[in-house]
Amino acid sequence: YGRTFQDRSHVFSIRTRPSWLDLNQRIFNLNVRGKRGNIVQCYPAVEYDFVPTNLVARHWDYVHFQWTGFDDNPNNGNNNAEGTDGTDRHNLVQIMSLNHNIPQKDTGDALEEAGLDPLFSEISDRHRMAYLGQSECLDLQELLAKNDNNQNDVDEDEGNCMKLNAASPYFDGDVVRMNRTGTFYYMSTRNNNFSNRSQKGSMTVLPILSALSIGVVVVGALLCLGSIGVGYMVVESKRNPAGSVAQAFNRL
Repeated sequence: YGRTFQDRSHVFSIRTRPSWLDLNQRIFNLNVRGKRGNIVQCYPAVEYDFVPTNLVARHWDYVHFQWTGFDDNPNNGNNNAEGTDGTDRHNLVQIMSLNHNIPQKDTGDALEEAGLDPLFSEISDRHRMAYLGQSECLDLQELLAKNDNNQNDVDEDEGNCMKLNAASPYFDGDVVRMNRTGTFYYMSTRNNNFSNRSQKGSMTVLPILSALSIGVVVVGALLCLGSIGVGYMVVESKRNPAGSVAQAFNRL
């Protein structure tokens, strides 16, 4: 008889494609993999990471931002991580590069000064990815008062939205169209922590046509127009040898 030592089965569902989205539009799925804890505690799983880590899409492609967490991770050496013990939570905020660990300020002046375009055109999308739609949040002073200044209790308090504790395990950021080209970098503010962990990712949105392709198209169009013009002159010269077109063609 077969023996099961570790049940690693998972359940997932496939949704119907949004009716408002044309069938020729591409959709990329941006998820999160990994488990709470360091590399030893989460074994045989892996630490948190965005999947794909480096996403490459094209202008006007769509990306479905969604990921799922867990509320009851098996304890294996306390599973060192941030937020309420035993839980997974993830968010997405933009950073300047993969070498940075501080979120980029979300103001027009700060973005312009840093020379950055925001990944999301709408500020509502940027807030949704960062805060995960949390509500009933407590500020730091309220958390300290509630927990008698015990920092560990503050970190695990369900009202601590800074640690994403008030978010649900599953987050659906919806299908978002990529309106800007360039390379964008992002991280999770909760899990990008400790010396050996880095939950970061990048997205490169390419133009629909590269500069070389655009040049080839332009040259091809000019050659096509030139061929049409020459063809017209040949036909017109034969039809009316004494005409101005024939005389101009003969001079060429």
